[in-house]
Amino acid sequence: MIDFAYAFSTPHVLTLSRPSANEKVIAEAMKEGLRFSWSHRNLKELYPLSWETYPMDVKLFFDILIGNERVNFNKWYRHQSGAPYLFAEGESGGVKFIFSAIAAKTGVIIKAELTNNTPEMKEVIIEASHLNGWVISNKGWVDGINHNVLLKMNGGRADRFIALAQGANDYLMFGLEAEETSESYTPPMANEELNISDNSMKKICALFKVKKGDTRVGYFILPYEEYFEKLDKLKKTDFEKETKNALKEWEKLLNKGAKVEIEDETLMHCYKACLADLFVMREEIGEKNTGIVCGTSEYRSSNSCEPLESDILLEILGYEKEALSDYRMHLEAQDENGCWASSKGWEHEFWSACFNKANAVMTHYKLTGDTSYLKKYYKNMYESTMFNYNARRSTKKAKKESERGLMPRGMGDCGMMNGKDYYGVFYPHNVLSVAADFLTLEAAKILHKTSDIVKLTDIYVESRRDLLYSMRNNLEEIDGLKVIPAIAGVKNNSLYGCLYSIFPGDIVKANDPILEDTFKYIEEKKVSEGGLPLGTGWMKDGLWVAMALSNFARAYLRMGKYDSAKKYLYPALNHASPFVTWCEERGGEKGTSKISGDRQHLWTPLSVLQYTVDSLFFENEKDIHILAGAIPCWLLDNKKISVKNLCTPYGKMEFTVKNNGTTYSVNIKTQREITKNIILHLPKSETETDEIKILPFGLKSINMDIEL
Repeated sequence: MIDFAYAFSTPHVLTLSRPSANEKVIAEAMKEGLRFSWSHRNLKELYPLSWETYPMDVKLFFDILIGNERVNFNKWYRHQSGAPYLFAEGESGGVKFIFSAIAAKTGVIIKAELTNNTPEMKEVIIEASHLNGWVISNKGWVDGINHNVLLKMNGGRADRFIALAQGANDYLMFGLEAEETSESYTPPMANEELNISDNSMKKICALFKVKKGDTRVGYFILPYEEYFEKLDKLKKTDFEKETKNALKEWEKLLNKGAKVEIEDETLMHCYKACLADLFVMREEIGEKNTGIVCGTSEYRSSNSCEPLESDILLEILGYEKEALSDYRMHLEAQDENGCWASSKGWEHEFWSACFNKANAVMTHYKLTGDTSYLKKYYKNMYESTMFNYNARRSTKKAKKESERGLMPRGMGDCGMMNGKDYYGVFYPHNVLSVAADFLTLEAAKILHKTSDIVKLTDIYVESRRDLLYSMRNNLEEIDGLKVIPAIAGVKNNSLYGCLYSIFPGDIVKANDPILEDTFKYIEEKKVSEGGLPLGTGWMKDGLWVAMALSNFARAYLRMGKYDSAKKYLYPALNHASPFVTWCEERGGEKGTSKISGDRQHLWTPLSVLQYTVDSLFFENEKDIHILAGAIPCWLLDNKKISVKNLCTPYGKMEFTVKNNGTTYSVNIKTQREITKNIILHLPKSETETDEIKILPFGLKSINMDIEL
């Protein structure tokens, strides 16, 4: 069951944006009210792939007073479509209030619905308070007329809109008392606290008189770029129409790609929300580039790690145009010496970056058969492999035996440290750099690069041999178990990447002894009360929720450890906020306030999508696996699972598996002939699953019934 029981503490964050837009507003929900933050700058100003954080130009706080008492919100949720459309509710003294907010064409539209269920008229005040800025924001304080308008005033073009309110009975003004003098009065300077002063120089105080049994509606619009001279035009905006159009825009986009149908309503809500958030975090970056960013606040920048993984997934889900547009920024970021972990970007010396770049090229080729695209970027792949080869040659006589033949000192990140040093010779990055070189070899074979194949084969064999020698001889003993470490000879908290050697690295096989104790350690020693692996990042015994799916569950599927893979999906979802967003890293306990990084981070929604797709379809060298990671309840009790327009090496694929009570009906259709065995994983009960092998060689469609 998905009930978000392990949500972290408020504020819960949902970033409001149109699809792939540069204008983004961070909405934070807490019991005291709603806070909206944004910057008037955007990533078009950035050097591509660099990490730079913009300060928030504007912060607004919305709270509500009923009978002069401030009241609390107690419920927050996201629109069922998955669109980034926020809802927050509360009730006090018989008055129910619902706030909703969505990014529309003109700006973010906030709608307040106030329902009076008492037998008497109620006065409700909604305050929109400008938390930063300077001495004054409310235009009405100056002209005595426009009390429903907040302007920039200072810190930018003075007449730029911050907010406009519509629909209230009155807009109240409070401030200097007659007896106050300049000596006794302190101007309301920028203040981040919620309990700002009662003056209204920096706030809108919208008064609604709600009759018994009646519902009143008010609107607040936060324009992206409008100025006071446009006030009359802005007032005429049809806010309800813009809201509906904004929702339609998201629904059209979310229905454009592959269609996954699982008969679990909450799961599908989460799936669509995760898909939407890939587009929330997509925007124009620098000149003539588009890309996905790692988060919406501190990490609102791109690199070739989870952002590029997200684009690879988007292509699999049918968003080829968007993916190819984003690939270019990553693939063309390469140094003159061939280093694909570009020294000019955030990913500098992050040696694993070259794997995602090579994987993007190969994924596009495998999905489309586009040889011209592979030829175009083969040079980048080859030069990257030669850089890696020369870098490893430079360490052949390293002082530390464990570093010989490996990539030189590089960035660790993800909680991995070389003692107190952020740089070192880390195994996860070495695994993926070797895997990248294998993809170069694979591309050379496809393109019949005869002379390159010999050289690339030797490079791959040597680099894989040196890496495995180092790993096998430097396992870390913990509690009597020999575990794959992040770095040789250094006690380390982070389990990041410990299974990369099986997936996606394909450096070792599933039965390799090097993995056995690592599994035991994870499963027996490092599991949180909510059922997720601990110690996967910077925090001691903290949770990087994405890792449960990205590094563990997806690897377990490839190893045939299907039950181990399945047990992580629902716990990962239950660690989300009610907006189906995840912070980067957190404590393991319910409602934890131990938070690290952005409160809305990319990696977990990406991982949820990756695992869901893998659970329905993945392939290895010999077989295609259908429903290997599906949760049994998805298909029991006469339910069905269907997938349409999933992009695979066999063209767009669709399949339906339906439980008919005594049989399963199975329908599979592809655009190109299937060239591998298909293994169907069909649940007999909550604990038992049958594996049915089908030999469909040369077929494009399969229709059959299988007895339970």
